[in-house]
Amino acid sequence: MFLNEMTDDDLAWLTEIGEPTHQTAGTVLISEGTEGPDVYILLSGRAAVVGAGAVLAHLAPGDVAGEISLIDGMPASATVMLTAPAQVLRINRAALMVRLESGDGLAFRFHRAVARVLASRLRGSNQRAAMKPEVARMLNQLKAA
Repeated sequence: MFLNEMTDDDLAWLTEIGEPTHQTAGTVLISEGTEGPDVYILLSGRAAVVGAGAVLAHLAPGDVAGEISLIDGMPASATVMLTAPAQVLRINRAALMVRLESGDGLAFRFHRAVARVLASRLRGSNQRAAMKPEVARMLNQLKAA
C-alpha cells in the first residue's frame, strides 16, 4: 500500500498541499487519454482502474492513482472510477513535482512507494495472464520450438 511507505511528516505535508474531497460512487477521478494535473490518494472507499475494456485493478484506502502520468508525463493510461463513496486526497501535480525534484527524503520514499505499487500491479497482471489458457498454450509452443 502506497501510504505505508510514507512517514508521518510526509503524510502531514501531503495533507497540507492536498485537497481532501468527498466523492460519490461513479465519480471518475481520471479519464483514459486525458492529461490530468493531479495525483489522488484514496483515503476511504474503493475505486476501479479500467482500460482496454477490462477492470485492470481495484484500489483500496491508501492506494494512489495518477502516478503513472506523474512519472512519464503522458496522458492517463486508464480510467479510474470510484465504485463506492470515498474520501480522496487530490494533490496538485505541479506542487508535488517541486518537492519531488528537491531530492529530499520524501522524494525518495514517494518514488520507492510508487515503484512498489507498479511492481505489485505488474506481478498481478502477469499472474492473471498466466492463468489464461491461450497464454499457457503459447508458452508450451515456445518451449517446443
